[in-house]
Amino acid sequence: MDDETRGLVNKAVMPENGTLRMKHDETEESKLPKPEISRYALAMFDILGFSSWLEKEGIQVVLDSYHALIERAVIKPNEKGGLGAVQTPDGALLAVIRPPNYAYGSDTLLMWCPLMPPLVGDFVERCGDLMCEALSMGIPLRGALALGDAVLDSESNFFLGEPMVEAANLEKGQNWIGFTFCNSAVWTPFLAQLHGTAVIEYQPPMKEKYKDYSSPIVVDWPRRWRDKHGECPSKKLKELRNPEYPLYWNNTLKFAEYSREKHDWHLRPKEIPEGALLRLNARDEVQFD
Repeated sequence: MDDETRGLVNKAVMPENGTLRMKHDETEESKLPKPEISRYALAMFDILGFSSWLEKEGIQVVLDSYHALIERAVIKPNEKGGLGAVQTPDGALLAVIRPPNYAYGSDTLLMWCPLMPPLVGDFVERCGDLMCEALSMGIPLRGALALGDAVLDSESNFFLGEPMVEAANLEKGQNWIGFTFCNSAVWTPFLAQLHGTAVIEYQPPMKEKYKDYSSPIVVDWPRRWRDKHGECPSKKLKELRNPEYPLYWNNTLKFAEYSREKHDWHLRPKEIPEGALLRLNARDEVQFD
């Protein structure tokens, strides 16, 4: 037995069942940071036609595009800080907001923030901005938003939890360029923090086997596009229409027109149907627990 092998055996423990296991050296501290489980709002996006894009343009173009997209839609809007409105049982309060965290790999983009009232309203609006900015760069996205306990830690590279699973199932099941709320995100205190210009009720077009993962609440990114560009995104969508995905583009055009017709829906409460998920809330419904 050489010295290296002898050293390993000395560090090992042989239990009665004969299975060899390594003895933990309590004097050695783990160099891998241990992340904590927290409550998050998680957005997951994927790029339609990613493989063709990568093959045609190459990895450097894709990397530069990712970098520019995050910089424009996530970092710059809050590089000088900002304030957001928080709805409480006692009324609206102003609170400091910060940019969400993000990560990307292959065709997937992740954004997340702590599930806290000062952050979630701005977070959902930022998701709409990301959809718009990506489209203006010729990058069609579809996305999903989930809430819940998870580990989302860029430092240790741990990403796990039910929101990841839920968002992945919903994201890949959509037949459009759009961003849909998972069932976990249909939570009244969370919805109460969102501005009426950021979301709208609309049944997203889904693949049959994924329909149970979706809710009828979607990010109204065409509204944000109109606010930014002064016109409906239909023109841009028609310019970018991909013949490989005709259903996706037709469904998106239909939604863009619906959004235009329902512009400022939240300012017409009498038109909100009974039983709608997006509605005026009583003060005791907005408590974040």
